[in-house]
Amino acid sequence: MGAGNMARALGGGLAGRDEFALVATDPVAEAIAAFREATGGAAADDVASLLAQSDVVIVAVKPQVLPEVLASMKPHVDGRHLVVSIVAGGPGRTFTRALFAGVRVVRAMPNTPALVGEGMTVLVGGGSADRADRETAEEIFSAVGRAVTVDDEHMLDAVTAVSGSGPGFLFAYAEAMLQAADEVGLPADLARMLVQQTILGSARLWLQSAEGVDVLRERVTSPGGTTQAGLEALGAHGFGAAIGAAVEAASRRSRELSGG
Repeated sequence: MGAGNMARALGGGLAGRDEFALVATDPVAEAIAAFREATGGAAADDVASLLAQSDVVIVAVKPQVLPEVLASMKPHVDGRHLVVSIVAGGPGRTFTRALFAGVRVVRAMPNTPALVGEGMTVLVGGGSADRADRETAEEIFSAVGRAVTVDDEHMLDAVTAVSGSGPGFLFAYAEAMLQAADEVGLPADLARMLVQQTILGSARLWLQSAEGVDVLRERVTSPGGTTQAGLEALGAHGFGAAIGAAVEAASRRSRELSGG
């Protein structure tokens, strides 16, 4: 339901797997064409057609249009459907109220690195969703990265702030690094390579290390050296406080979108 970037990312991860057949609907013809090209999936003419063909329905629309989309789904959803929502700020109760009390629904919060198979998704069951439903949803999102299920839906506001919005925060850091590199005289092409590979290599080092991130940071920080000087400058300019404020603001906005 919706054929935007995240739908194409998920569809691309699932394409060619025998247990899934893909079909999408979207009011934007260009989005449907892009979905079909990226995934090899089919197009449904309308919501009724989509739901008639589907056992698992992934709702991948903007929060602003969710009420309209749920109203269009209501006459066609029944107990055989598993509804998976990736709508930011769309709590499970929104689906049970708009569709029916026993609807099987799983909320998922993926992030944009799913576009390159490196996503992070957190899921939580709602309504009448059982363990098998949660496992099905986890299998879907594991096709485009890592996926984990939690029990408390309220955690998704914090998840949205950390991993959902996190790529935006990291890209903002990269932009600032590129600007700083330019100011100290590095050519743009070289600076981009340095920043990209440094972020990638640091993430892989952390993933593959048994040490905590604080230990890794200490190991690159020689007393009186360049890293220490840079970290002291970051602290003096409120780096940690700024990150904390960003996560809190994103989490608060997620709660607002949820009506909580």
